[in-house]
Amino acid sequence: MSVFLDAALEYAALGYPVFPCANGLKPTPLTSSGFKEASTEPEQIAAWWSRHPAASIGLATVGLLVVDVDGADNPWLTEKRANELSHVPTARTPGGGWHFIFLRPPGIAWRCSAGLVAECVDIRTDGGYIVVAPSVRPDGNYRWIERLALDVSRDRLPTTTNPVDQWDGR
Repeated sequence: MSVFLDAALEYAALGYPVFPCANGLKPTPLTSSGFKEASTEPEQIAAWWSRHPAASIGLATVGLLVVDVDGADNPWLTEKRANELSHVPTARTPGGGWHFIFLRPPGIAWRCSAGLVAECVDIRTDGGYIVVAPSVRPDGNYRWIERLALDVSRDRLPTTTNPVDQWDGR
């Protein structure tokens, strides 16, 4: 098995639907319906990675809320915000950005957005996806921050009622 298949199966076993993505600067789904085909079924995942053994791992963000901060020096990610986010699964992206992962509480309907929170700060939730470690791009790899890997089941993720506004003091 490949390291990518092994990791995809681990995410699926924890309840996170996954799908294969091409390894470009903008990883794109290798499935005909993109993230809508994401699965937790081991047989489907094995079939995808048998066709694309080095594919990056797309993770559908259904039921999650991901704060996607682009750029290592993004001014939105102040020291205070970084400390407040330090208890959730956190990944570094190849471009030096961050993915902070929460369970979206039931009954709260956020939508995916790009740049509405702040410049280069996106929200990924139902209708979106992120790419997760150990995926690679031409400019580097995705990696989990030590002790903050996505290694717990969905129901054990921290939740928040408003991960953006509470850090702005609103």
